[in-house]
Amino acid sequence: MGGISEALRRVAHIPAYQPGRASPGPAAGKLSSNEAPLGPAPSVRQAIAAAGGQASRYPEQADSHELIAEHLGVPTSQLLLTNGSDELCYLIASVFLGPGSIAVLGEPCYQIDAAVSLLAGAALRRVPLAAGAHDLAEMAKAARDAAVVWLPSPHNPTGVTVDASELQGFLEEVPPDCLVVLDEAYRAYADPALRPDSLALLRRYPNLLIQRTLSKDWALAGLRVGYAIAAERLVSALARTRAPFSVNSVALAAVRAALREAAWHDMSVARVREERSRLEAELARLGIEHFPSQANFVTARIEHAAIAPALRAAGLTVRDGDDLGIPGGVRISVGWAPQMAVLRGVLRQLSSAE
Repeated sequence: MGGISEALRRVAHIPAYQPGRASPGPAAGKLSSNEAPLGPAPSVRQAIAAAGGQASRYPEQADSHELIAEHLGVPTSQLLLTNGSDELCYLIASVFLGPGSIAVLGEPCYQIDAAVSLLAGAALRRVPLAAGAHDLAEMAKAARDAAVVWLPSPHNPTGVTVDASELQGFLEEVPPDCLVVLDEAYRAYADPALRPDSLALLRRYPNLLIQRTLSKDWALAGLRVGYAIAAERLVSALARTRAPFSVNSVALAAVRAALREAAWHDMSVARVREERSRLEAELARLGIEHFPSQANFVTARIEHAAIAPALRAAGLTVRDGDDLGIPGGVRISVGWAPQMAVLRGVLRQLSSAE
């Protein structure tokens, strides 16, 4: 049976996404959405403004597609551009999951992975994290009869990355007919030694799909550009189900301009890494438990209700861990230096008041 009532019943248990919120104040910082604090390079902003003149035309993505493929060193046939990585998640679920299938996730998971899996009718097999990281041995066991494994690394919401050598062992254990989605949205912020050679893994394991985005380190979150790197047969299947023109022309112009600004990108990532280190050092000094992050955020054991009022007074917001499956915690996006200085001051004030 179908109909409106059945459809509403089917989606009623899927949690709605809760976006991060900004708060007015002297520091004016939304440290709850993992956005790039410095924004795109000036030349990228100019390209965005200029692209508005072509708004009457359907987007043409061939140049941007080829530029990203060249930047990565992969054939264009192994690359698919999408409207942010969120669209890619929906495409993966629609193609590779369905009623009766199983999706494996960490617990807590990246919530969109769970939502799209449930929407496709799949059953979720949740594997608890170990110290904030994916338990790859248990996930490999859970994948024996699964269709898809969702594997964000560095993970959201903890920021912990998987060990590169353990990742290869995990891929050896996963059945070749089970798709492994390695979400590397935060890869650029990880220490170089902790970044796996995922493209080499892709050549060895044709059931691997690498998911990336230009929202974070390339600072294009508002324009929604993501992409998949995978075996040609997987890309072809996803491309057939993607809506035409899903990536808009302004976003494509921004991609072309951004990829020519490697120096700005590298500088922006370095600033985030520096501020992340300062924040983690302050948390350690104050004795506040936190996950060792390789992303552009830090998740700490702080009650949101305890810190939110003081932050709000300063114009800052952080993400309530209750929204992310980490009750009693907060996720703090790394902002620009003045915001982070205010944040550290609030942390010190709260610690001294206890």
